[in-house]
Amino acid sequence: MSKPYHMDLYESYLTEFKKYQQIMWVGIALYGIGAAFASTFATGMIKLIQLFEAIGLLGFAYAIINMIQFRLKSSLLNIFLFLYLAWSVFIILHGYEYTYQSTKSIFFSGVFQYFLPIILFIPKNLNFYKNISNIIVVYCIAFVFLNILYSDLVFAHYDENVNQKFTFEGFTQNLGIVAPFVLLTYIYHDKYKNWIAFSVTAFIFAVATYKARRGVMALSFVYLMLFLLIFYIYSNRKVLVFVIFAFILFFVGMNAENIYRQASGSFLEELQRRGAEDTRSGVENAFKRDFEPVDWIIGRGINGEYWCPNVDMGNTTGYRFMIETDYLNIILKGGIIQLALMIIIALPAAFKALFYSNNLFSKVAGIWIIIWILCLYPLNVFNMDLNHILFWISVSIGYSQDLRRIPDEQIINDFKGSSSN
Repeated sequence: MSKPYHMDLYESYLTEFKKYQQIMWVGIALYGIGAAFASTFATGMIKLIQLFEAIGLLGFAYAIINMIQFRLKSSLLNIFLFLYLAWSVFIILHGYEYTYQSTKSIFFSGVFQYFLPIILFIPKNLNFYKNISNIIVVYCIAFVFLNILYSDLVFAHYDENVNQKFTFEGFTQNLGIVAPFVLLTYIYHDKYKNWIAFSVTAFIFAVATYKARRGVMALSFVYLMLFLLIFYIYSNRKVLVFVIFAFILFFVGMNAENIYRQASGSFLEELQRRGAEDTRSGVENAFKRDFEPVDWIIGRGINGEYWCPNVDMGNTTGYRFMIETDYLNIILKGGIIQLALMIIIALPAAFKALFYSNNLFSKVAGIWIIIWILCLYPLNVFNMDLNHILFWISVSIGYSQDLRRIPDEQIINDFKGSSSN
């Protein structure tokens, strides 16, 4: 007996949808790895790196265009998403300079990140979410490889290597920072994925401590603590986990003085030196002095700048196009309007994911949203990278009542089995 015609169409649609999913993830991988390579300032490879990034971005855009369906159940969410995307168009047109160099710059690092909320319009199934862990493992492997290959730059302090001082941060931002998403959802993944994610997160914390990168250090520490909490809650051996954790705390407490004395001369030297050094107030005050009320409201567009001389080496104009405090970076380009629209869309999704869900996957999505928003002060997270993409995927999870209702057992069976529901 032949299949009904509509069944053939549905199977054909699923096949096409799966193909575009694969193109999207491959595109993200190519761009992310290329962007990480670019943070080494390997100028001799810049054309090859940009080729990889361009292929990745175009593949990502091509897949999104073919998967998108402008249908959401919430009319209010539709309105706010439309306003956000329309405002993003305004940001691009407001500050766009019709030159080759400007066009090239915003193509590689300035335009796609403004339209990532379009991910909410992509229909998603469990196979889509399952592929997130696969791409994160690819990122983790690339992160480890690059840190080994460029270890001399990764472990160099800033006064030792000025030109390539942000290599570790580049590797972390473009690749490593997404590892905790697998770690926090460990119940759905194989052991090797969890160990890779844990190792990368712990490595980020250790190197960030050594290099006194306080924002990255604090973020990775928070993720590790959240993992311990989730592991305790979902473990079948709560007493054993509690005893081990208590023993670690007791051992560290009893030996804290000796550990600190031995480490302070080398490992913690840079952290001691910088301590509570204030590296933000100067640029923040310069930003605020240069901004008029209209700038605060609508921003200065995609190429917006502010007057802040004597900060960046080699900057002869005195103007900066970015600021390390990312919520101000968003305001610089798109004003309070863009920041407000983002938060209005994201916070209800986080609330739903945390308090109205039956599975850990949704709750972790809510945690990811909140931490990403909080990171807008100490870190730069509003970028074209997987961390930002995961933020909007997490928002879509928060608004997906169907996914929030699925029990953990069903997700575990799907993620660890061969099903592609």
